[in-house]
Amino acid sequence: MVRLLSVPHLGTAEEDVLLLEWRVPPGHDFHRGQILVVLETLKASFEIEAEDDGRMCAHLAEEGTRLQVGAPLAALAAPGEVASASDWAHLVDEVGAPPTGEEDVPLAEPTAPRSAGGGGAAVPAAPAARRRAAELGVDLAACTGSGPGGLIRVEDVEAAARAPVDAGGDGDRGRLDPGFVARLRTEGGAFARLSSSFRLDQYRRHGADVGPDCVLGPGSLLVCERLVLGAGTRLGRDVRVEASSFETGPGTGIGDRSSLRARVLRLGANAYLAPDVEVGGGGAMDPEARCEIGSHGFVGERVHLNPCRPLRIGDEVVVSRGAVVMTHSFGLDALAGYPSRFAGVTIDDGCQVGINAVLFPGVHMGRGSILLSGSSLIGDLPPGRLWGGVPARDLKAAARPLAEDERLELLLAICAEFARQLELRGLELGTRREGTRLVLDVDRDGDRHRMIVDLQLPLEEHDLVAEDLRVGLRVDEARWAALPAELCAMDLGRKRLAGRPGPLGEAFREWLRKHGVRLAPRTWTYRGGWL
Repeated sequence: MVRLLSVPHLGTAEEDVLLLEWRVPPGHDFHRGQILVVLETLKASFEIEAEDDGRMCAHLAEEGTRLQVGAPLAALAAPGEVASASDWAHLVDEVGAPPTGEEDVPLAEPTAPRSAGGGGAAVPAAPAARRRAAELGVDLAACTGSGPGGLIRVEDVEAAARAPVDAGGDGDRGRLDPGFVARLRTEGGAFARLSSSFRLDQYRRHGADVGPDCVLGPGSLLVCERLVLGAGTRLGRDVRVEASSFETGPGTGIGDRSSLRARVLRLGANAYLAPDVEVGGGGAMDPEARCEIGSHGFVGERVHLNPCRPLRIGDEVVVSRGAVVMTHSFGLDALAGYPSRFAGVTIDDGCQVGINAVLFPGVHMGRGSILLSGSSLIGDLPPGRLWGGVPARDLKAAARPLAEDERLELLLAICAEFARQLELRGLELGTRREGTRLVLDVDRDGDRHRMIVDLQLPLEEHDLVAEDLRVGLRVDEARWAALPAELCAMDLGRKRLAGRPGPLGEAFREWLRKHGVRLAPRTWTYRGGWL
């Protein structure tokens, strides 16, 4: 089945864009992630990538043409397909004129497009609808298609976005007794002064799903219709949460005096919000107000997140102190021509938002991208790029490729600084370099703790010590599967840990985490020790 590729919204106020260059000619197959076309605004060029494997049936606009947002760009099909007369007839209905492309020949068995998330059940949707769904935080599976064959269009996505948010999330799991919630609203101040164990017990008794080892700091209060706390969730002092649905993963932490207010709030495993974070602001309890923060991320002090429209932050994202993320404009008269916009914000996995940076409504930070401190993002930031400035612009790649010897030297430098930090904390250390290998010994309370670091994970026998930690960038799989019980090993190539770390291993694992290196099993929290 032939489908349209349309001009996406690129996060700017311009009414049209320039079609700068086609990268895939008609009749050629392409792969997911391959660049199809380059569009240009007054501020930047945007490479439009394929969301699925497919075939370029026809170009519907020529290079050098200026096009409105939503205008048709190309006719696409599944890999190997070509368009029949009936397919072209549908396109004529859509674009008003027959395209120029392949000759009419029978279609092969069609392959349905993927869902917006790249997996799961197939969801047929126009490219513009997929981009609008990503912008608004709408699951395409929740949309009802009004186009030919149930094709989901932009208007279908926007209709789904206007529907009330299901605050239940996971059915009735964690649904609190309404009478108890009402009392929390009127008597919450007194309730918040009670002990953590008593408050958690009361939440459980009235329907909340609360895992083991959770802690509510003094003065903290959760006023939610649905409450799910993962094991080891910890809230600091005077934390306030107000939501229809509030859910945390294992090991989630929220710092002192933080205030979280939205219709739906979800925090992933090991997510950490520093003190004085504010989630809320205008429209925080609107029907679409939703804030989702993925696992292993960090939100710094005095960050303001406004979830008037869906705000989705992926895994391992760092939002530095003082940053602001807005999903709606505010201020002057829209009917007088001043900018006014309500739109969700998406920050993909592995991104970093700098200190005091500002993200405006509707922007999308691609996977692994960085926005520098003090910058203002008004358009989409492509994956893997570093942007900065007011407004932010493309500066360079966010990361540089490393050769194996460079990675080893970088690891050894990280280990050397780790040793220095332990010495500054009063520990007695001995370190020595043997070629590419680094050996670190720590004598503590009559016991010796040893860490051996090398390119290939060192697994040969050594003197018996209280703690024997081995670290490497490469490992033989057979030897990994047969590690001796007395060893703790860290494979930094595949980011995994085996064995039970002692205080040295726990401290080094935390030191790696501070450098963005997380080991599986990933749900882990450093509870203090040598660092």
